Amino acid sequence: MNILKNFIIALLLGPAMVAHSQANTEVTVEIANNTRGTMKMNNLLTDPPQAEDFSLSAHDINPKSTYRFHIEHFRDYTYPGPGWRPTLKKVKPVELVLNYEMSHFNFECQMHTRLQVAIVPGALEPSYKPTWKSNTTYTGNGEYTCRSEISRKMLEPPFNYTVRLIIEPGR
Repeated sequence: MNILKNFIIALLLGPAMVAHSQANTEVTVEIANNTRGTMKMNNLLTDPPQAEDFSLSAHDINPKSTYRFHIEHFRDYTYPGPGWRPTLKKVKPVELVLNYEMSHFNFECQMHTRLQVAIVPGALEPSYKPTWKSNTTYTGNGEYTCRSEISRKMLEPPFNYTVRLIIEPGR
């Protein structure tokens, strides 16, 4: 009898066990400056925008060094729980656009990274399917280049990840 009672309680309370969680998707930006010049941040676009007191100059990178900082994006995810059945919440994409320049070499590098989280219907239950993308563009005389790569991806909400921006001599 206890087994039947526990089963009925689980069926009744199961949908209430789904956690709608407000989570911060954290993007870790790691920048490797493999040049002889100091790289100066001249633009950072995020959604929502950074605080007004966010200092671009605090994120300058010395020659032949690596610098790391974190940007949080507030998102609302549905976490699966025991007995859950509701649909997952649609998640707004996470985007970040970052510009660095080395003025005395007339070189500028822009990185754009985006996390898109799709909802995929399944046979038994829906699931999230994250897609991470990053690309770079640069201007200058060809003495320097930049590229980006995504690593350390979290496959479950809140889908934190690391993007590396590598600035190096041209080939």
